[in-house]
Amino acid sequence: MDLASTIDTKVLFTHSSAREPTTLIRYSTLSQPRQEAESAGGFFTFAWSLTAGILVPVLVIMIGLMAVLLNEGGLSGPSTQLGTYLPVPTPPAFAAQAALAQLTELVGLSVAIAAIFSLTIWLQRRSADTRAARIAKTLHTRVLSQSLRSAELEGAATQHVRAQQLIGEQLPSIQAGLSLWYRVIPRSLITLAGCLMVALLVNPWLALLAIVSSILLWQLLRRFRKDDQTELNQWEVPRMQNRMAELVGQAPLLARLQSPGLADRTFGNELELLYRRIGERDARLAKIWPILFLAISASVAVLILGLGVNLFEANHSLSLPSALVLGLSLGAAVVAAGRLLALASHLQISGEASDSLYHYLKRSSEIAPSEQRVGLSGLHENVEIAGVTLTESTGQPILSHLSLKFTPGTLVALLGTEAVSTRALAELLMGFGMPAEGRVTIDGVSLRDIHPQALARNVMWIEPDGPIWDGTIYDNLRGNDDTITNSEIVEAVTAVGVYDRLQRLPEGMNTMLTAGDSILDVESTYAIATARALLHRPPILVALEPPPPAEHLSEDPCLKVLRKLVSAGTLVITLPRRLETLRYANRVVLLNGPRLAGEGKHAELLANSDLYRHLNYLLFNPYRHQGRTP
Repeated sequence: MDLASTIDTKVLFTHSSAREPTTLIRYSTLSQPRQEAESAGGFFTFAWSLTAGILVPVLVIMIGLMAVLLNEGGLSGPSTQLGTYLPVPTPPAFAAQAALAQLTELVGLSVAIAAIFSLTIWLQRRSADTRAARIAKTLHTRVLSQSLRSAELEGAATQHVRAQQLIGEQLPSIQAGLSLWYRVIPRSLITLAGCLMVALLVNPWLALLAIVSSILLWQLLRRFRKDDQTELNQWEVPRMQNRMAELVGQAPLLARLQSPGLADRTFGNELELLYRRIGERDARLAKIWPILFLAISASVAVLILGLGVNLFEANHSLSLPSALVLGLSLGAAVVAAGRLLALASHLQISGEASDSLYHYLKRSSEIAPSEQRVGLSGLHENVEIAGVTLTESTGQPILSHLSLKFTPGTLVALLGTEAVSTRALAELLMGFGMPAEGRVTIDGVSLRDIHPQALARNVMWIEPDGPIWDGTIYDNLRGNDDTITNSEIVEAVTAVGVYDRLQRLPEGMNTMLTAGDSILDVESTYAIATARALLHRPPILVALEPPPPAEHLSEDPCLKVLRKLVSAGTLVITLPRRLETLRYANRVVLLNGPRLAGEGKHAELLANSDLYRHLNYLLFNPYRHQGRTP
């Protein structure tokens, strides 16, 4: 079996194990986010939850009173007996009224209680969602702050990958778990306790019998569900299916081995084994629902017999209205227990997300930056990366024992099998990433000893989104340098080929832009960033290219500007997305994962590196993306 199928089946098995019903349920898994300062102010949430939880058994008792009234034609006497140990006091003034008046008052009171219950449920839901959102917003902000600190150690590229996981998966899971927690606790606990108490007061023996039967049926259902998610389903059957698919692909090759029937025999053996396993599974699963149905039928039969014994006894300890109260209270208890179990199931997911998030937030920078910071006056000799190893928080290498040297006035393209590694290598020059081994120097000065502001003045980053900040186009191009004139700006945007396009905007070059604004396409934002680099002429420029435009360009004006900067002495490090950039690069650095796999000119690597040819085919072959054969 190949590596990919091994990983897939391993993930399947791990996923099923992580969701195993017998996993210890820890209701304290969300204790950390619930202790955040933003979770304060939950008094009213608790009050509404408490009220809603109490009102359910109260409504059950009200329905029981109405059933007794309809059964006996009115309520008289100082109290109404709803079960063995559940007398409900009846006020004398109420008992003196006619039956219809009593019924009217009970129905009106029940409707009022139901309305209050609905209102408290709504208020609790709004409050729970608001508290959960408030905590989640704070955690989002803390993730940003932590990413800025962690970038100094791990690099900005790893923070982007980690942020996608945190913001896209873990924080929504935590928010959903918190909202569910505030909705269920303590309301469902109070409802469960209150309804069970009512059932026990009505008839303790029948209530205990129903509770024990429900627990046994639940355990039986869990056991059957566990059998339905066995290793055979989750791991062995997919593995055999993958093996058979491999055999189908290998059959033409096996036929060339001059061994008649080899492929047929091998495939037949795997097919027989697969369906023998599936047959065993189906035979076992076929017993589940009949057994479960029989167990449910037996439990119901025992309960009905117990109810009949109580109804037909001489003392009539359990009337039909009392049986209704018993059934409703047990049903409400089952619903409350189901909500608690649903919360417990969700906590298995949101708890893992919470642990992972807080592990990330609590990581401290063990290596402090150098106290002695120096300035930087351009790049004169070289940038040297000597034996650098960079790891992420889990210990996985991003860069491994990497040694490179870059000189001014060169265009260097970084290409690799993992985007995080190539981006981390580029970001090292911006001061992001604390190597576990080795060092990065600019003109012999360690990067850790250079003041961040000095580094920012000498190293510029551009990307498809610009970056663009709030301000006019002039502001975005001029930056903080007021010495740059409007005529120089016009000349720069003309060089990158977007002047006419920008002039067609409502206010021309004075048009206000905001980050993420859709008023400009990717080509325009990247062109503005390139023009900014041309105006500021940084000693080192790191450029992340956008994908090639849909229309063919005879010559890329942005690449032409980058080459002009190189001619002026700038070291341009690019993460290419266009084949033309690779062809013009003075040097291409090829990474295989975290390790250096080769370097040289584009033509040299095409001739000498299978990996480089493969990456070129994957990234730059237009026929591959169009589904056509060249």
